[in-house]
Order: sequence, then C-alpha cells, then structure tokens
Amino acid sequence: MNIMGKGLVCAALLAAAQTAAFAEDRVRAAVGQRGNWDTLFISQGIAAGIFKHAGIEVDITWTRGGAETLQAIITDSADLAMANGMLGVIGAISKGAPVRIVSAQMTGAPDIYWYVRSDSPAKTMKDMNGLTMGYSRPGSSTDLVGHALAEHFGVKPKFVSTGGIPDTRTQVMSRQIDAGWAAAPFNFELLNDGKIRILARGSEVPGLADQTVRVNAASLKFLNEKRDLARRFMKAYHESIEWVYANPEKASAFYAEFNKVSPRIAKQTVEFFPKAAVAAWPVRGLKKNLDEALQHKQLAAPLGEAEAQKLLYDFVYQPQ
Repeated sequence: MNIMGKGLVCAALLAAAQTAAFAEDRVRAAVGQRGNWDTLFISQGIAAGIFKHAGIEVDITWTRGGAETLQAIITDSADLAMANGMLGVIGAISKGAPVRIVSAQMTGAPDIYWYVRSDSPAKTMKDMNGLTMGYSRPGSSTDLVGHALAEHFGVKPKFVSTGGIPDTRTQVMSRQIDAGWAAAPFNFELLNDGKIRILARGSEVPGLADQTVRVNAASLKFLNEKRDLARRFMKAYHESIEWVYANPEKASAFYAEFNKVSPRIAKQTVEFFPKAAVAAWPVRGLKKNLDEALQHKQLAAPLGEAEAQKLLYDFVYQPQ
C-alpha cells in the first residue's frame, strides 16, 4: 500500500474512532418543568458551547416534574434526572430505586410562589384554612414548600395535586381550586395585568434558605458504567451556571427567546433566582429533609444522617 493509501486508511480509522467516542459521550437528561430559569442551565450551557467543549452531546427530555422526572432514570429512559423534589428522591431510594443524588439543584424556594385570582377572598396565606391549595406531585419541591408555608402560617389548607404549571393555572382560573403554584416567570403576564395576586412565596419560610429542596440525580447504571462521563457532565453543568451569572445580559436574552417572553418579564424572573440558591454544591439540610420525609411518609422508618449520606449521595464532581 502506498503512502497515500496508508494515509487514507489512517484518516478513516481516526474518523471512525472519533465517531465512536462521540456516540459514547451522549448523555440523556430528563429535565423537569420546561422553561424555568433554573432548568435551562443545560440548554444555556449547550448554546454557550460548554458541553461541546467537554465532548458531550446532551439529549434533553422535558417532563412535568415530580416523580415523572425521577421515573425516567429508574426505567433507564434517561441517565440523569434534573430538578427532582428532595423528599421524592429520598423516598424512592429508601425503597430501593437504583439512583443517587449527584448535586443540589435548588436550595431554598425563592422561585416558587402561590397565587389566587384577583377576586379571591383569600388575601394572605393566613386566609387559606380549609381552602384548596395546589402542588405539582407528591414528593415534589412544591409539596414540601407548600406544607412548610402552611405550617409557618398556622393554617390547614386542603392540598391538591394539580400537576404542572399550565394545568394548575387552568384549575385556578376556572375556580376548581383556590390557590395554585407557579415558578417565576410563569403567569407573570396575568400578574402584570392584575388578573391574579401572589398569595405567598417560598422565600417566606424561615430556615428554608438552608434546606435543599430540589436535587439532580443519576441512575446507578450510568454512574457505574460511565463514571468519567458523569463527572464531566456535572463539571459542565457547574460551568454553565457560572457562565449564566457571569453573562446576565446574554443569559436573560436566551431565556426571553426560549420562552417567548418580554425583556421585562425576563428581568422580573432573574430577580427570583439568586446564584446561591441554584449552586450545585453543597446539598444542605439533610436532617430536616429526613425528618420531613418521615413526616410525609416518604420514609417508612427513621434514617440516620450517616446512613443517609451513604445511601443518597454520589458526588462524582465537586468544584474546588
């Protein structure tokens, strides 16, 4: 074989190797609540070239949140499940689900709020005794935060699982429930037009700022078989968050375009998401989460912190 022929063979082999490596570096991510500021970090990172630089192709499947997101990695439909309610993950792992928490996703609940129609008799959270109050799914962050708000204000609403933000909005505006949940910026057009009023915000719960309410999780299969890829993905995820907050104008413009909202609404949204709240590390408030998981029957028996640490977490990457 002449030199040219050998060169062509080498080039073909190199191309084949690169193609195989690219295929191996594909990551399937199930992401809850399409379009939230904090659930767009992967999309922002893709647009900024961060995941490409890490050699990762990301396939995103959007879910309505709650157990639907976690189920994707339990059934091997995805490798990572982003933005899962902490209590739901604790409950699933305690029952033997082959998943582990790889990072925090939201600490505190500055983004979540409950609202009523503008003609509702409920003016504040203290008026919610006996009224219906929506949350997304059992074990979700809205389940945790909604109950925390009720406990803080000393009221007992009738909690109703209303699903995602659009479904909840329909039920509020058609008077099927009294108060619905949403996350910034959803329903801001109704708020700005005076059709709804914010009843309560997650940030009103004392101590919640030190409690991680949503986490990112991965399947044990993915962690065991592609650990280096999992590490590189979480590093790219961290770098994407850093890029977003270092480039607020570009990130806000991306967000506005993705959701087809005005620059005004995009600006209102960013104010609901301080960087500290979306930091991927550390995961905070484990003891409180374990206590609440037991209270809400996500755990059948008490679980010690040391045992929980081993059972729940696999931090494949943490920034220095």
